[in-house]
Amino acid sequence: MSGDVPVMYSDTGSVDLRSTMDIQITALEWMPFGDGYLKYYPDTDEDVYLEQTQDGSLIVRPEKYRERVLSEFDYPLDQVYHGENELLLRLKEYYKNCWALKLHDPYISLIITILTQNKTADSARKTFHRLQHHYKGIDVYKMASADKKELEELIRTSGPYKADFIIRCSQEIIDRWGGSLEWMRTAPTQEAREALMSLYGVGPKTADCVLLFALGHSVVAVDTHICRVSERTGLSLATGDSEAAKRRVKEDLERKHRIPGMAHLLIINLGRDFCKAVLPLHHECPVEDICPKRGIRKEKGLGLIEE
Repeated sequence: MSGDVPVMYSDTGSVDLRSTMDIQITALEWMPFGDGYLKYYPDTDEDVYLEQTQDGSLIVRPEKYRERVLSEFDYPLDQVYHGENELLLRLKEYYKNCWALKLHDPYISLIITILTQNKTADSARKTFHRLQHHYKGIDVYKMASADKKELEELIRTSGPYKADFIIRCSQEIIDRWGGSLEWMRTAPTQEAREALMSLYGVGPKTADCVLLFALGHSVVAVDTHICRVSERTGLSLATGDSEAAKRRVKEDLERKHRIPGMAHLLIINLGRDFCKAVLPLHHECPVEDICPKRGIRKEKGLGLIEE
């Protein structure tokens, strides 16, 4: 790969690659590498490198993957919300250069999401890249028959205990549905969600991530960050991040505000960039003037902190 000549292009328009790659399960197939990202394509047994230059152009190496890589960018986030909530309208304009990536294989999405459970995204990315290389591409049959001790070692940095999750849920997918989750694409959302949650090692957030990022269902995947930002901005009256609070936040976002699933990426971006757990950056926040700042108080000498 080092001998390839960088190819510059901007077919996707103004893409904020960092935002695009940091907030969605689909992007975790791309592993941080140098100043960019690396993805393994099993069908060609090659790694592909993607980077953004200072002028915003995208570099892809090898050049022959140009169209394939760019085709994975689906649409910018200014298309994810068309309601009347002022906060979301402002956020979709602010993050208009962040893109949603195309849906991918639901089984791959399931495995990546399991790897993220209680771990950082970067840890999951490295582990997934290692798995892909070791097995020359993973699928439900390879994982169902994987050697448990070998798999534990391969995923050690993301939690060796998850080997049991991966093997058992893969076997269940084969036994119940002939090895495919594709039927869930057209199934009622609640039916598909319950089916996913019946798999060993799959909880509410994991199920919602697969439904949203792989199967096209409009659900909000709620975690502690979504809870925090939703509380502070008044999108939800729930407090804290208990399981009960997460259920309330999910109901408020999906039913009360009717927020499309992909629009919750705007909330994640806000939490990551400005609405931080400790000392949120109010002076820089794009919605500072309309945010009620619930659950935050002033502390002399420290600025605004969480109560």
